[in-house]
Amino acid sequence: MKLSIVENGKKREETVDVSRFAKEIKKNACKIVLAGIISGAVAYPLISMLSSKYVSTATVLLKAQADNVSPFPQVEDFDSTRTGYYETQYALMQSRIVLEKAVRELKLDQNPDFIGKKADEKASNSEDAEQQRIERALNTLQKNLTVSGIRTTNLATVSYESTSPQLSSEIANGVAQAFIDYTLDQKRLKTEKAREVNLQKMEEVQKEIAQQKADIDNFLAKEGLLTFRGIDGFETEQLSIVTNRLADATQRRIAAESLEKAVSAGGRVSLDNIISLPTISNHAQIQDLRIAMIQAQRSLYELQKSYGPKHAKILEAQAQVKAIQDQMGVVLSELKKGIHQQYLAALADEKDYQAQLDQQKEIFQKLAEKRSLYNSQKLSLDKLEDLYKTLYQRTQELSLSGINADAVLYDPAVPAVKPSKPNKALLLVMVVALAMAFFFMYVIVKAAMDNSIRTLGKVKKRLGVVSLGEIRRIAGAGDRAQVRDLITRNPLNADIIHSIRTQILLDNRPQQVLAISSAKQGEGRSLLASLLANSFSFDQKTLLLDLDFFNRDGLSAEFSTSTSAGVAELLRGEVTLDAARITLSDTLDFLPRGKANASSLLMLSSERFEPLIRDLRNRYQRIIVDVSAVSQSQDIGLISRVVDGVVFVVQAGAASVETLRAALAKVDANQEVVMGAVLNLVEEKNLQTKESLRSLNITTDELMNTTGRL
Repeated sequence: MKLSIVENGKKREETVDVSRFAKEIKKNACKIVLAGIISGAVAYPLISMLSSKYVSTATVLLKAQADNVSPFPQVEDFDSTRTGYYETQYALMQSRIVLEKAVRELKLDQNPDFIGKKADEKASNSEDAEQQRIERALNTLQKNLTVSGIRTTNLATVSYESTSPQLSSEIANGVAQAFIDYTLDQKRLKTEKAREVNLQKMEEVQKEIAQQKADIDNFLAKEGLLTFRGIDGFETEQLSIVTNRLADATQRRIAAESLEKAVSAGGRVSLDNIISLPTISNHAQIQDLRIAMIQAQRSLYELQKSYGPKHAKILEAQAQVKAIQDQMGVVLSELKKGIHQQYLAALADEKDYQAQLDQQKEIFQKLAEKRSLYNSQKLSLDKLEDLYKTLYQRTQELSLSGINADAVLYDPAVPAVKPSKPNKALLLVMVVALAMAFFFMYVIVKAAMDNSIRTLGKVKKRLGVVSLGEIRRIAGAGDRAQVRDLITRNPLNADIIHSIRTQILLDNRPQQVLAISSAKQGEGRSLLASLLANSFSFDQKTLLLDLDFFNRDGLSAEFSTSTSAGVAELLRGEVTLDAARITLSDTLDFLPRGKANASSLLMLSSERFEPLIRDLRNRYQRIIVDVSAVSQSQDIGLISRVVDGVVFVVQAGAASVETLRAALAKVDANQEVVMGAVLNLVEEKNLQTKESLRSLNITTDELMNTTGRL
C-alpha cells in the first residue's frame, strides 16, 4: 500500500511505502505476544479476586391514564404522546421521595451492607441518627439502581445490582412497588382535592346562572320584547318590500326623466323624431294628426305637379299642411306638460321610498344590536349551564368510581441464577488484547516517527536522487583505515564499491571530477572518497583530492604528514604540483589539503583554483574530491562549480529527511550536479543490493568457520 505525501504545497515524496510498518510489526511480533502473556499473567489473580455481582430486574407497565378529575385546564397538562411524559416517570422512579419510601419499607436503613458496619454499631434512636442511616442507605441504593424505558413500549425496567441475588430481587420489586404506591397516593390526594374544588365551583356557577337569567329577563322587559323569535324574519321581509318599491320608483323616475329630455330637446330634435317616440306616437290625437298630415302632404305633392307655386290651390294646400302642423304643436305642448308632471310624480315617489328604506335600515340595525346583546347573554348562560352539568357529572363520577393506579408491577424481579458481572474470562481477554494493542500502537508510532532513511530504496523516494549503492555496517571495525582494509581486501566486500563505480560509469554525463559530500560530519564521506579512488585506479589514472579544511582527522591526516604541502600551498604558489602530490600506487595519487592560513571560502574562490582543477583534469582520468560537510561550511557551493558531479553520502538512520533535503538543496543551489547518493552504515537486516547481501552471507560463513579471520 502506498500513499502520496504533499508538504507545503510541493510534492516532497512520490509515495510512502507503508510496508515498513508491516516489517516493524513482524520484527516485534514476539514482543507483542509476550506483552499480552505478561499482562494476562499479572491480571489473572487480580481478576479472580473480584466479587461477583447479580442483577435482578422488575418490569413496570405505565398505563398512561389521564387524570380527568376536573373539567378545567390543569398546569400539569397530561399528554402521553410526548416522550417527556415517560421520561418524567423514569425520573420519578429514581426520585428521592420514592427511594426513601422504598428504604423505609424494605428497612434498608437497618442493613449493615447499606449503612456500613461501623454506622450500625453506633446506631441510636435519635432522629439525627435515623436520618443519617437513611442518607447512607439512599446513597448505596442510588449507586446500584438503574431505571430505563423499553423502546417503543410503555414498559419501564427497574434493575438492582448486588452481591446477593435474593437482595437484588427484593430491592428491584420494592422500588417498583414504592413508585406504584406513591403515584396511587398522589392520585388519591388529587382526586379528593378535585372533588372539593368541583363542589365549591358548582355553587359559584349556580349563583352565576341565576344572576344571568335575571339579567336576560330585565333586558327583554326594558326593550318591550318577550323574545326575538320571528322578529328577524318580519323585519327582513319589510326591508325587502321597501327595497323593491324603491327600485320600481327609481325605474319609473328614470323612464320619465329620459322621455322629458327627449321631448324637451327643442330645435336639436326634429318634429318627426319627437312624434316617432313610443309614448307620443301612441297618443290618439297624434295618430289622427299624423294621418291628416300625410294626406295633406300627398295632396300638395299632386297639385305641385300640375300647378305653379303661386297657384291658389297650391297655397290652399300649403295652408292646410300648416294648420295641421300648428295643431300638432299644440297637442305636443300639452303632452310635454303631462310628461313633466309624470317625471315629478316619479321623483317624489322615489324620494319617499328612499326615506322609508333609510328608516327601515335604522330600525333593523337597532334591532340587530339588541339581538347581538341578547345572544351574548344567552350564550354566556348556556356555557354556565353546560359547565354546571359537567361539574355535576364529574363530581358524581369521582364519588362512585374507584381510584386506579397509573402503573402496575408487570413482571416482578426474581433472584438471578448467574452473576451478571464481572465476566472474568472476557475481562481477562480484554486486558490481554489491550496490552497487545497498546504495544502494537507503540511499534506503529515508533515506526511512523522515524523520519530517517535506513534502506536504499528510500533514497529515491524521500530525497528524489538516484541511489548509487550502499555500504553495510561492519561489526568490530575501528577507524576508517580498518574499515577500508576490510572492504578492499575481501573481493566480495570490494564488489560493493565496484557496484557504486559501475553506477557512476553508467551515467551518460561526463564524470571526470567527482566530489564526495554529506550533510553532517562523520557520515563516511572520506571513507567513500578513498574507496572510490581505489576502485577507479584499477584501470584509470586517479587522483584523490582532499579539500576538507575543517576536519583534522581527514584523508590528509591518514595519507600525509603534518609538514606535507598541499592545495593551500599550490593556491598560494609556494610549491609545484609534482612536489605536493603523494603517490599511493602506480595509478593512484593523493593531494593533501595543506596548511591553510586563510578562510577556505577565500581560497576556493581565488582565481588560481579553477586553473588548478583544469591542470589536474589534464593529468588524471579521474579525480575524487573529498569536501567538508554541508553543515560545516559553504565550500561545496564553490567546489560544485568546477566538478562534474557530486556523490552525496547518507548515514543510515542518522539524519532526518528534512535535514538531508536542506543539504541537497544547498549542493544543487546553482546547477544539477548531484548525480546520486550512497547509503552508509546500513544494518544487515536492511541491506538490499545483491553485492551487499552476497558479501554478508559469505562473511557470515567465514565467521562461522574461521574465527577471527576478519
